[in-house]
Amino acid sequence: MAIALLSGCNTSIINDSSDINRMPTPVELVIWHTYSEEETRIFENEIIPLFEEEFPNIIINAVGRPPNDQFNRSLISRAAANKTPDIVRMDSVQLPFYAEHNLIYPVSNMEDFSSVKERFLPRPLETAKYKEKYYGLPLNTNTKVAIYNKALLQQAGMEQPPASLSEVLEVARNNNYIILMAGFDTWSSLQYFYAFGGQLLDPTATKADGYFNSEASIEAMEQLLELYEANVLVPKHMSSINDAWEDVIDGKLLMIDEGPWYYSIRSEEKLSEIMHKTVSTPFPVTRGNAAVLGGENLVIMKGTKYLDESWQFLKWMTTSKPQELMYKTGLMPTNKDVKFNPLTLDSLYFQNFAIGLDLAFLRPSIAEWSKIDHIYASYMKEMYAGNIGIEAGLDAATLEIDNLLQQK
Repeated sequence: MAIALLSGCNTSIINDSSDINRMPTPVELVIWHTYSEEETRIFENEIIPLFEEEFPNIIINAVGRPPNDQFNRSLISRAAANKTPDIVRMDSVQLPFYAEHNLIYPVSNMEDFSSVKERFLPRPLETAKYKEKYYGLPLNTNTKVAIYNKALLQQAGMEQPPASLSEVLEVARNNNYIILMAGFDTWSSLQYFYAFGGQLLDPTATKADGYFNSEASIEAMEQLLELYEANVLVPKHMSSINDAWEDVIDGKLLMIDEGPWYYSIRSEEKLSEIMHKTVSTPFPVTRGNAAVLGGENLVIMKGTKYLDESWQFLKWMTTSKPQELMYKTGLMPTNKDVKFNPLTLDSLYFQNFAIGLDLAFLRPSIAEWSKIDHIYASYMKEMYAGNIGIEAGLDAATLEIDNLLQQK
């Protein structure tokens, strides 16, 4: 290490071994992340070396983890044993749980936080807030856009994609086209449920009774099931579709909704085909809502011994250079000073995601959200399968959600 630190320097700077002994010992920060293969390549081979060059006294030990329930179980068990990583990149909806259980550090307590937070887009920044404090920094953000098959739109006599969801559904119904809903979880279906007037929780996110089982929610579910039975708006799990992207490209589907990651991992040839055969728009706004806002935050675990160094990494990762590098992989930046690329074939679609960010809605910032999401998805699936009636299903789900919220 001494040799490395002396490389390119005048050796007369160090006169004896006592000077070497006084050199600071590097700090190692362990970071858990859920980056994809390509994201990991950029992170480990380009970003970390830049950081370590700028901060030679901090070494980054990056540990990739699959983005599943095991990730959270492992993190919680390590927290119980006080053996957590120093920093974690986690889904924004997970942050409230860790904040509520005092497992992550409130970075709004840091002396320079008020100036740091000014660099972020407002909506992604809100995903790092729980109650009155911020418990992380928004690292990347996303939402969904609507992707249409061009040929089917033309066959329906449309030069431009529909302006509203009701118009999309009318086009599909009148022409025997199919719109694919990716799943039953809130990320996949909540925008459709809300579009028909459905409600999940009250404005303070403290109860579901009177909202998820309201007349408005019953009517919303009736409309969703009617569209499914008419083969217009079909959940992927209730269809024979294996590859939604290939089916919308081939004209088997009128519309799908998807995040930005798919585009960034395609070959130039495939991307050219996608841009030729499909057209994307921001997800249609209905009743003031478009699609769900997603993203990941960087948080500091309470068990770290290196709070200042961890905070330095969080701040650096949300500056322009690393944000621009990760943007190449399809991860949308949260730093408002990072500009989107000029309109070229491989960046045109990002403009719709950028517009969609301003239209997207946030899921409630509550510690119980993951469990509520599971209850919601489970009963949605049962209602679609016909295993339980709409009113009975919404009442049962409401009871489970309220019992969960009242345990606080």
